[in-house]
Amino acid sequence: MRRTVPIVLAGAACGALLLGGCANIVNQRGFAPTPGSVDKLEIGAQGRDDVVRLIGSPSTVSTFNPSIWYYISQKQENWAFLKPEITEQSVMQLTFNDSGRLQAIKKYDLNDAEDISMVSRITPTAGKELTVLEQILGNVGRFSTPKQSNPGAPTSGGGI
Repeated sequence: MRRTVPIVLAGAACGALLLGGCANIVNQRGFAPTPGSVDKLEIGAQGRDDVVRLIGSPSTVSTFNPSIWYYISQKQENWAFLKPEITEQSVMQLTFNDSGRLQAIKKYDLNDAEDISMVSRITPTAGKELTVLEQILGNVGRFSTPKQSNPGAPTSGGGI
């Protein structure tokens, strides 16, 4: 009876440590505005500098149109060793007109997201594939030691 109590306590302690290691981990990434700052955006009233002062610099700017700014945030949760799962995602798109004034605000969430599959094609390259033997023998004789005319001569910069 006396020997089983420490074993049960040790098992309970190990179980608690294992369950503690499997806690749910939440990661918030990206744009995190101060409360109410996004509500202060007014179409046509603010320029780029005003927007930066109000909510901060954008997460990214459109590649082909620098008048479109994106503010991106994401919340990921993962449990133990499993793959992280995106539980919340928010993208705010700000469009500016030619004079630099705020023209439009669009908001997207996780329901608007689309999975993009990677293309598995391989880009061919020019040239010839060499075997291991061709690679080893191809370098034979290409390297030579530097020639030294007077190995004991002093170098410049030394004062007497």
